[in-house]
Amino acid sequence: MPEFEFVNVARPGDVKRHSTKIRRHVMKDIGKARRKPRAKTRGAVPVIGGKQLPSPRADSVLQNLPYPIDMNEERLSLIRYVVDEAKSHYRPFRFTWLTMGLSDTAAWHITLANAASYRKASQGNMTAEYSCSVEAMKWYTLSLASITKRLADPDEKDSEGLIVAITGFVCHDATLGNFDRFCIHMDGLQKLISKKGGLDSLSSPFLRFMISWLDLIGATYYNVKPRFSIPEGSIREIDTGNDARYLEQLLASWDADCPALGDIMSAMKATAAAASYINRRPPGDSFWTDDVTIARVLGPAFHEILSLEGRALPDDPSDPNYSGTAAREAFRRAALVLLAAVKVKMGAGAFEMARHLDAFRQISQLPLVDWGVVPELNLWAHVVSAMQEESPSRAWHVLTIVGIMQMMGLRSGSEAVGIARGIIWIDAIDMGKSDALCREVDGYLEASAL
Repeated sequence: MPEFEFVNVARPGDVKRHSTKIRRHVMKDIGKARRKPRAKTRGAVPVIGGKQLPSPRADSVLQNLPYPIDMNEERLSLIRYVVDEAKSHYRPFRFTWLTMGLSDTAAWHITLANAASYRKASQGNMTAEYSCSVEAMKWYTLSLASITKRLADPDEKDSEGLIVAITGFVCHDATLGNFDRFCIHMDGLQKLISKKGGLDSLSSPFLRFMISWLDLIGATYYNVKPRFSIPEGSIREIDTGNDARYLEQLLASWDADCPALGDIMSAMKATAAAASYINRRPPGDSFWTDDVTIARVLGPAFHEILSLEGRALPDDPSDPNYSGTAAREAFRRAALVLLAAVKVKMGAGAFEMARHLDAFRQISQLPLVDWGVVPELNLWAHVVSAMQEESPSRAWHVLTIVGIMQMMGLRSGSEAVGIARGIIWIDAIDMGKSDALCREVDGYLEASAL
């Protein structure tokens, strides 16, 4: 018996309610789901165990790819849909996943299920859930049956191909924002990977980074420590030049001014390093569509932020650590908001954004917090969060920003944003938001001066 099981669609009984048409499709294709020998083709990349698999971007036609199952015209049309959609709509890890999907029968079944569900959604369906498409349900059921059978097979349950297949389930859950089901599938994936010796024991670097990225999607959504360690090959050492000089000067004063903030220094530096790397990309650079590089850059920063232990806010506002503890959590949430905005910019989506903005809003409204504790960092945190809010939701942010400005002797919104820019900033996610915030701050200052 397998040690864990996977939930079918949204509820365990969903599959049973479908018509006999699905069962007929399933039984017909179970006999055809067999692995084919893989031939070498141009544009190949290593994926599993050193085998060479072709990239869907290669110049070979789709009919000639070494599919793990028989591909008739109907099935090829699903892959054509995915490739054609990519010309107008970027999805992170799309082609990385397609290449890995070729390595395993169950993984390819879930690839076809995903393609069918998204094609159905593009035709006016409200969701890309498998249950909304008979065709998607067919491939989903085939993949689930294969995985369940292999989990019970001692010779198969630890295979890397099985890990690839389950990663496909996790990916679909993350894309739809179905985090209850995401956790169930990720629990199973974590058990399999732990038995193999950890994430870095996997032979495919693409698989390692994709799983790490999915892990971080869940960790940022739930605001918890990541399940897996930072994968080998992540970009940890980044030369920031003078970009982080102002931040480092501010951090140097924390030990004397506010010891409660000491343990967040590494997270702030890691976030600043990722920001510097992004800001230094030349115009026209492919960074925003290079999902693996983005994962290599953002991963260490996310890990540093999410690995910080939570701290309870003292009940007594006169406690010396009261304002420092509030500021620490404000900085942490602001850093997560900043990195979530990067994910939105790359087209990955960020289901966690609303959660962190809501948490920051609650922190900002805590009574009797002295935001004059390291005012520059508190100003940065409020500016970064306010930029991702819409009026009137950021009214309290503007009020707090103005209060910190008065402590610092700043007279305009542009001065406040200028301070924030010097700490941790990513130009590509601004898109005019800082100008709008400046106008709002200046408008408040003019109104209050009357």
